[in-house]
Amino acid sequence: MPPAEQPLDLHRLQVENSLGLLCVHDMNGVLLSVNPAVGHSLGYAVQEGIGRNLRDFLAPSVRHLFDDYLRRIQNHQIVSGLMRLVARDGTERVWFYRNTRYDRPGQPPLVLGHALDVTRRVRTERELTEAQKALRKAHDELAARVAERTRELEQTNERLRSEIGHRRQVEDELLRARQLESLGVLAGGIAHDFNNFLTVIQGSLALAKVHLPAAHAALGILDQANDACQRAASLSNQLLTFAKGGAPVRQIVSVGEILKSAVELVRAGSPTAWTLDVAEDLWPAEVDPEQIRQALHNILLNAREAVSDGGAIEVRARNRATADIGAGRTGPHIRITIEDDGPGIAPENLPKIFDPYFTTKSSGSGLGLATAYAIISRHNGQIGVESRPGVKTRFSVDLPASPAATPEDLGRDEGILTGSGRILVMDDNDTLRVLLGQMLGHLGYESESACHGAEAVTLFEQARQARRPFQAVLLDLTIPGGMGGVATAAKIRELDRSVKLIVSSGYSDAPVMSEFRRYGFDAIIPKPWSLPVLSRTLKRVLG
Repeated sequence: MPPAEQPLDLHRLQVENSLGLLCVHDMNGVLLSVNPAVGHSLGYAVQEGIGRNLRDFLAPSVRHLFDDYLRRIQNHQIVSGLMRLVARDGTERVWFYRNTRYDRPGQPPLVLGHALDVTRRVRTERELTEAQKALRKAHDELAARVAERTRELEQTNERLRSEIGHRRQVEDELLRARQLESLGVLAGGIAHDFNNFLTVIQGSLALAKVHLPAAHAALGILDQANDACQRAASLSNQLLTFAKGGAPVRQIVSVGEILKSAVELVRAGSPTAWTLDVAEDLWPAEVDPEQIRQALHNILLNAREAVSDGGAIEVRARNRATADIGAGRTGPHIRITIEDDGPGIAPENLPKIFDPYFTTKSSGSGLGLATAYAIISRHNGQIGVESRPGVKTRFSVDLPASPAATPEDLGRDEGILTGSGRILVMDDNDTLRVLLGQMLGHLGYESESACHGAEAVTLFEQARQARRPFQAVLLDLTIPGGMGGVATAAKIRELDRSVKLIVSSGYSDAPVMSEFRRYGFDAIIPKPWSLPVLSRTLKRVLG
C-alpha cells in the first residue's frame, strides 16, 4: 500500500468502527455515505441508506422542519439540534446532531454529519419529567389531603370544644337544679305553717285597723307591721317558687302592663335615668301574673342596684315570631330586655348569678335572680345575661306568647267589698278559723267552720237539711292526718253541684293551685291573703 493511501485507510477504518453516527449528504439532503453505526441505530444496512434523502427517515411529525434545516446549513457553517427519525421496526429514534458544511473549491458543498443516538437519554429525561410531574401531583394531592384532614380535625376540635362547653353548661344547669330542689324541700317544709302564721297576723292587723278611728295613732304602727308582713310574704313566695308547689296559676294577661307596673314600682325615688319601650302591639301571654311581676321586679331591682350612683337603665319588650328555647326553636315569644350601664359582672361570677344564695352585695339574700330564673323556667321560658366588666349588662327574658288571645283585666283595687250569704270554712289551724269567722262577719257574711274534711261534709249536709245552705265553701288544701280540700270538694259537689268552692293553701306539691278549675274549684286564695283579697274573691264568685 502506497504511503499516501495509508491515512485514508486508517480514516475509513475509524469511520466504520466509530460509535458515533456519521454520514455525508449533499445540500438537498441526499445521503452520499453513512457508517455502520447509522445502520445499526435505524436497523438498516449501510447500502440501503446511500442515495436516499435524509428526509425519508425523519418522523412524520417533524418532516416539515427539514427544509428549515437545509436553509440553516446553507447560511451557517455548523448547525446542531435534535433530530427525530423512524427505525425499520417503526420505533422512533432521537439523535443529537452537529453537522458541518464542507465547502469544496470549484465543487458543490457537502454536509458532514455527526450525531449521537440519545433516544435512551431523552426517554429517561421524559420519564424523569413525568415522574417529577407525578411526584408534584402526589405532593399536591397529599398536601390537599393533609389540609382537608387538618380542617376536619379543626372542625372536630371545634365540635368537641362546643360539646365540652355544652356539657359544662348542662352540668351547671343540673347543679343549679339540685340546689333549687334542695331549696324547694326546705321551702315546702316550712311554707304551710309559715304562711298560716302570716295570714293570721295580716288578718288580725286588718281587723284591728277597721275597728280604730281614722285618726288613731296606732294606725301608723299597724301599717308598719302590715308592711313587714308583706315583705315576709314576699320572701315566703320567693322561697315557694323553688318548691314543687310553686306551679304558675296561669291567666291570659298583658305582659306589657305587668312590665310597666314593675318598672314604675322599682324606679320610684331612684336617681337612675329610665327608658321604657314597650311595643304597642305586644302580644298577651298565658302566665301567672304575680310570679312574672315578681321575676321582672327582681331583675329590675338588680339593675337599679347596679347603677345606684346614677346611670341609665333601658327596658324594652318586643314580639318575636320564633325563639331559641332549650334544645330548639319554638313559636311566638315575647322578648324583654333590661340593660344597665353599671360596672358589669365579673367573668368568674357570671355563671353563678342565678344560683340560690349567691350574691356580691353585703345586704343581699341571693334569692332575687334565682327566683326569677325559677319562675321563667316554670313558664317554659328562658332567661339569659350578657356582661363584661366596665360594659353594659343586659338581661333577656323570653316568654311564650298567645298572640290570638284576649288578656284579662288585672285590676289591683285594694278596696274592701262587702256581701252577704253563708260561708263554710275548713282549716286545720284553730286561730285561722277564728280569724276567718271574724273577717267574714266584718264583710257581712255568716260563717261556720270545720277543722277537717269529714266535719265539713257533715256541716254542709246538716245545713242543707235545715234549709240554711252554704253559698260558698272555703277549703284549706292540706289537712295533715285528715281529709284535704280536693277530697272534701268532691264529696260536697256530690251533695250540691251549684255551691261555689274556693281552695286556699300556703303550699302544696299538687297542681291544684295552678289548675284549680280542673279539680272542681271556682277560685283560689293563696296564703297569706289579706282582707281585701278575701273580699274581692268572694264578691267575684258569689256576684
